[in-house]
Amino acid sequence: MKKILYSVISAMFLFLGSACERDDYEFKQTASITVVNAGLGIGAVKVNPGAGGGFAYSRALDVANYNSGVFGAFAGSNTITVVKSSDTTIKYFERTTDLQPISTLYISGAATAIDTTFRIEKDFPLINSSSVNAENAMYVRFVNLSPNSGSINVRILAATTNEVSALAYKGISDFKKYNAPPAPVGSPQFTRFEIRNATNTTTLATFDVNYNGTRYKTASVIFRGLLPEGTLNPFPVGAFQVNYN
Repeated sequence: MKKILYSVISAMFLFLGSACERDDYEFKQTASITVVNAGLGIGAVKVNPGAGGGFAYSRALDVANYNSGVFGAFAGSNTITVVKSSDTTIKYFERTTDLQPISTLYISGAATAIDTTFRIEKDFPLINSSSVNAENAMYVRFVNLSPNSGSINVRILAATTNEVSALAYKGISDFKKYNAPPAPVGSPQFTRFEIRNATNTTTLATFDVNYNGTRYKTASVIFRGLLPEGTLNPFPVGAFQVNYN
């Protein structure tokens, strides 16, 4: 009987000890970083989202030019590094920052003069399934990453008012909700936007936000490239879309 009692007491101490150890565990919150590559002439990039100096760039995914990638990390202090894919000794961005759950890093400028904009997403909209026409809705914002375009206006094709006015280089508009226009089942559903020079209203580019497969998503439309237009311009202006969810 004494042996059984001693065994039970020993087991209790082991359980209490392991429970105390579990109390010391730290559960870290995760974060995501969306890296948008709108740099001119830099090609693809690779991202170290905070894994330290031993990070294996050879195994990292490329973020192609005029494209984006999403990377996971732990929230809190992290050193984020972006390098050239073809030569990882060339750094385009390196910063230690306090990561929050959602952030975006925009890469712009040219290979000889890279610009970056790091943004903590504090007021990120979510589609409410109980909202009016929610099945057709998505939130869209516009980002001007064309270094020499000047300020831009954005409007829906054939509209008389702007959706965004005087958006300067590296400017980021607020999100606005759009509903897909009615169309026959299976046919493309999109809204065509015009990107215009804010001073003389010249149309610089058009872009279709396509709702097929992107309902419920939050997206940024990125204006990129250089002016003036012409056959000798290696980086003509245009736009591409980044989906967040």
